[in-house]
Amino acid sequence: MPVAHGERDEQVYRQALRRRVCAVCLDGADDGRCALAGDSTCPMLDLLPELLAAIGEARAHQSGYTRVVEARVCRLCPHRDPLGLCSLRREARCALWLYLPLIVQAAAEAESGLTRPA
Repeated sequence: MPVAHGERDEQVYRQALRRRVCAVCLDGADDGRCALAGDSTCPMLDLLPELLAAIGEARAHQSGYTRVVEARVCRLCPHRDPLGLCSLRREARCALWLYLPLIVQAAAEAESGLTRPA
């Protein structure tokens, strides 16, 4: 179950996400930085603990990742309006929705790195 336990673990997940997701993200700059416009922030990285918990829950209960992520992560996202609609998702700019399969792969990659002996 992917849950970061401490700063080192969270860094391992962040590095895996940057390799798998940020590298292909349409909002990424050529040098690998996030290039979201203005005050926008990436919900994938901002809500990482909740995202990892949702992935773990989906695996444990053999539920669909999309449903669990929406229930556990999207409800906390600052990009939602009072009706619960997400401006980033509506504009097809939400990394969680665009890259969810890659996010799940990155989490698995990070987990395998964390379980190997140091």
